[in-house]
Amino acid sequence: MKKVGAKVKPFLIPFIFFAIIFTAFTMKNIKIELMLPDEGWSRSLPIATESFGEVKPVFQEQNGAQHVYVPKEDEVMSFTVTDNLKVTNKKTIPLSIPSPQNFWVKGNEYVFVKNKQLIHFDGKKENILDQDVYGMDSNPNNIIYFKEHELFKVNIGYWDVQPIKKVDEQLKSVALNSQSNSFISVGIHSSPTKQVKAMFYESDNQSHYKSRLILDKDEALNENHFSFYFIENGKDLTIYYTLFKNSNGGKTYTVFQGMNQLGAKKDWVFNKMTFLDKNGVKLENPKYIEYGVDENKSAKILFTTRALRSNEKEAVNVYEARPDGDIWLTELRSTTNHQSMYANWLGDDSIMWMNLIGNKEFTFSGASTKPDVIEKSLALTKEDFKQAASATILSLFQGLIFAMSSIYWITPAVLFAIIIYIAKIKQMEDEDKRVMYTILALFLGVQIIFIQKLFNTHYYMYAPDFLTFSGSSFAIPIVLALLSGAAVWFGRKQDWSMLTSICYFAVLNTFFLSLVVGPYMF
Repeated sequence: MKKVGAKVKPFLIPFIFFAIIFTAFTMKNIKIELMLPDEGWSRSLPIATESFGEVKPVFQEQNGAQHVYVPKEDEVMSFTVTDNLKVTNKKTIPLSIPSPQNFWVKGNEYVFVKNKQLIHFDGKKENILDQDVYGMDSNPNNIIYFKEHELFKVNIGYWDVQPIKKVDEQLKSVALNSQSNSFISVGIHSSPTKQVKAMFYESDNQSHYKSRLILDKDEALNENHFSFYFIENGKDLTIYYTLFKNSNGGKTYTVFQGMNQLGAKKDWVFNKMTFLDKNGVKLENPKYIEYGVDENKSAKILFTTRALRSNEKEAVNVYEARPDGDIWLTELRSTTNHQSMYANWLGDDSIMWMNLIGNKEFTFSGASTKPDVIEKSLALTKEDFKQAASATILSLFQGLIFAMSSIYWITPAVLFAIIIYIAKIKQMEDEDKRVMYTILALFLGVQIIFIQKLFNTHYYMYAPDFLTFSGSSFAIPIVLALLSGAAVWFGRKQDWSMLTSICYFAVLNTFFLSLVVGPYMF
């Protein structure tokens, strides 16, 4: 037993120190996991539905609850979600709808495009309404679809089609909002240059439309104007769209907003929208945008983007944005750890979205302002411990980068030891304490001088408060040097030479520094 104890003794203090640091980091990361996304909002909670692939769901508000329709391979899954994130009325219907696309649904009836055919499913069989169809959009009371150069309307209930207008441009999309009979069409002229053309169609009544040009501009080959949306408020009209650009392998998404009045003769002017989080940091590349209108008829937006959830955690999360002058202020709404897509409101108090859980495998998650949901979301789960431990392990591995920097303060001490060994080998063999102290002084002195550069803005931004006090760049290395010396005194074996003890000290000191400050240096 004594022999075993002697073998273990040199590793006892390093092991205890590692256990303390690992536990402290994990507890800190658990606190991060338990952080609410914003004041008054719950953490993300799973919504009790089965998983599915990467598809585009359709959300439809009915009787104060959100009905969700998810097209799968050979069926459509549907369910109802309340603002308490409760799921009811789960069912499936054997129907194949290609995704991603918009489709119309009411009860067991569906209208969608498949193989360039416009299809009405009456609950029992599929009926073809039209051929050579490129796409469609709808709201509960209106279905607009298009061919290559022609727009059509479906008369709901009669299930016949009505032509609206033939156009010169090649049509790419149509866009409706949730209530209006109006819509936007988007097309492309390809000659002599690629030119995008967007038209607003205002409904005179159920059968006739007046069209107005809202956008007519050159579009580069690597650009795409898409995701159009509009809000009507009396004669005031606000239109939004997203510009995608692929340049040198980098993909960017930018949202533009334009305001005008119906019937106004002045040209439309679209301005780039700027999204800022609560710290004033600009959020870039908003995707999967969902537009809405609040109780004051003011616009609100849900979108997803990759950004910092906390000082140390980054993910593709859901943000809600509202206008404040010329900028849009955002608030974090989700706390899931992977990719979020297709967020939607559940009334005024809750939201839900698609959440990536595996390789192209998704489920739904949600968040709410309901007190009972907030309380439920604060319960620790296995996933919280898993994510906290994973974050700890990752941060400790980042400390290895810092350990590689130790060569800068090890090298002078090693060179001095080599010179002494060559010039005055007897002093080395006699283990002259002056040599030992000089080596240690070189090691620690160069370390403290060099390490000042590593205690930089990045370190003070990401390190916890107890490691960022005034003078920490001197105090922390000195304290850890003393701890390393104590570990050498405790764990040193009788047959160790002076050089062995110094090497043990250097390794321990670098190990301690890598654990404590290494994760925050780079």
